[in-house]
Amino acid sequence: MADPTAEFFSRIEERGPDLLPAKARGTLRFDLDRDGQVGHWFVAINRGNVLVSHEEREADCVVATDKELFDKLATGEVQVLAAYNRNDLTVRGSLPLLLVFRRAFPSPPGTRDPRERIRERFAGRAGAGHRERRP
Repeated sequence: MADPTAEFFSRIEERGPDLLPAKARGTLRFDLDRDGQVGHWFVAINRGNVLVSHEEREADCVVATDKELFDKLATGEVQVLAAYNRNDLTVRGSLPLLLVFRRAFPSPPGTRDPRERIRERFAGRAGAGHRERRP
């Protein structure tokens, strides 16, 4: 079985400029507990460039949770802000940096852009309900 967390961090490093704001800067460390063993993911963001490592070093924002929950965050099953509000993860340091970084997490499975739904709903009805304007 694939590791959603490893895939997530690999994707972040490759697609950082596409996923995060160009002006974003800072460091995050994710401390993920699995059966009493803590694994670390260190993310350095500098204006779209993203580097990921397993270093255990100081960061502007440190997020601690269990690996199982992070796997769900990495696949979009759980949203980071909801997990924070439920105290399923703890944040030390810059919460605003985590809020910027949450853009990198995928949307929940099955989620669609609401604009697509509107386009589908009104497809084929171009001009319906609109009155012609007279000069």
